[in-house]
Amino acid sequence: MPDSLWESAYYRLPVFLQNAIFSAYGFKLARSRYSRHFYAELERLKRTEWWSAAEIADHQNRMVASIVRHAYETVPFYRRWYDEHGVDIRRIATVDDLQRLPILTKQLVKDHQAELVSTAFPRRSLILQTTSGTTGTPLTIMRTSDGIAQQWAIWWRHKARFGLTNLDRHLCFGVRVPVRHDQNRPPYWRTDYVNRRVYLSAYHVSRQTVQDVANYLNRETFQFFTGYPSAMYALANLMEDAGLRLYNRPKHIVCGSDALLPRQEAVISRVFGAPVTDQYGVTEYAGNMSKCELGRYHVDVEVCHVGTQVEPDAGHQKLLLTGWGNPAMPFIRYEIGDYGTRLEGPCACGRQSPCFVSIDGRTYDCVVTPDGRRISGMAKVMEYATHVREMQIYQNSRQSVEFRIVPLQGYGEADRDALAREFRHRAGHEIELRFVEVEHVDRSRSGKQRAVISEIPGE
Repeated sequence: MPDSLWESAYYRLPVFLQNAIFSAYGFKLARSRYSRHFYAELERLKRTEWWSAAEIADHQNRMVASIVRHAYETVPFYRRWYDEHGVDIRRIATVDDLQRLPILTKQLVKDHQAELVSTAFPRRSLILQTTSGTTGTPLTIMRTSDGIAQQWAIWWRHKARFGLTNLDRHLCFGVRVPVRHDQNRPPYWRTDYVNRRVYLSAYHVSRQTVQDVANYLNRETFQFFTGYPSAMYALANLMEDAGLRLYNRPKHIVCGSDALLPRQEAVISRVFGAPVTDQYGVTEYAGNMSKCELGRYHVDVEVCHVGTQVEPDAGHQKLLLTGWGNPAMPFIRYEIGDYGTRLEGPCACGRQSPCFVSIDGRTYDCVVTPDGRRISGMAKVMEYATHVREMQIYQNSRQSVEFRIVPLQGYGEADRDALAREFRHRAGHEIELRFVEVEHVDRSRSGKQRAVISEIPGE
């Protein structure tokens, strides 16, 4: 939420009224996510995940040819860009032909966002969304309502593999701010009655609050936990350090939004007493992969193709995503900045879709507060600066952080104020903030531009 009179009024309300407002917002979300199209898609997807290899190949070839033709005919950027590269779209008939196309980078998308929207859709019919910016470069995405419902059907098909439905009560580890940052007594969670979810503020998980959070979880029943694995990992570590046990255990843990590391999965599963699964997806709806019961990431072939390109110097398999679930703003041969390791041959689960053993590159570090809290999801802060090309948070002390900014024309005090405001909503006022303008931001060894670089001694 932006800093406003509305926000200030919300924080002054009693918790039951905040829950009512949170549920009203949940009703708005439910209308866009769970339309009739959602339920029809979910039933269809439960059948198509068992397609044969031949059926998958036929579908993907047809959809690749269709989305490339649609992009060339209705998206100004693609027409100009493909013409500049001498692309003959009549020769794009199969997924193998995607190699004839130039690679779309996130920076190209950021520089040409308005040109990437299809003229086939009235602007007023489209829904605007913003990416999380885990690479430090948030994007504005135009979506169709059917595309949003379909993406949620993909995500719920993943959960259905483990016996979960959208009617199950669940706990969400989130990075939005429904609880005032300086609140120092429970509840550190708010309830969305419409979507049967309780939203636990990841910014309020600390040594001082862990007993209250554990007590609450042991009083309540949730069919599953979901959200940022880094936030779940932080709570699980604190509970284990404090000798706290979770007796009222969920059936499953469903992770997403940032990378699930093996050490995180082991601790989360051990402390919460439930198996862990994960899915890979992006707001751009360019590609999606969901784990099966054997723990492998299956490409959701109905809506995307996931190609790879080996980097000669590093040996990494760079992911190149092509999606057709959002024709209003299609992403074709999109280099998202993530890496993966393919599984050779079909998965033993019986699904014939291509799959990956691991997805790498989405990890970004937490900010650590003076009182020891590990604040994940800091990339959400970056959505609020307008005149910035790239940025990165750097921390080598619990007492301060440095915003490294690659500025655009017009960058100034308003951008710094917005960043400071949103940071303090999440991490409080104890940390000193510095703003430094740079020509470029650092990248990891894998080439990934990370939103947060942490060099806290002992962390």
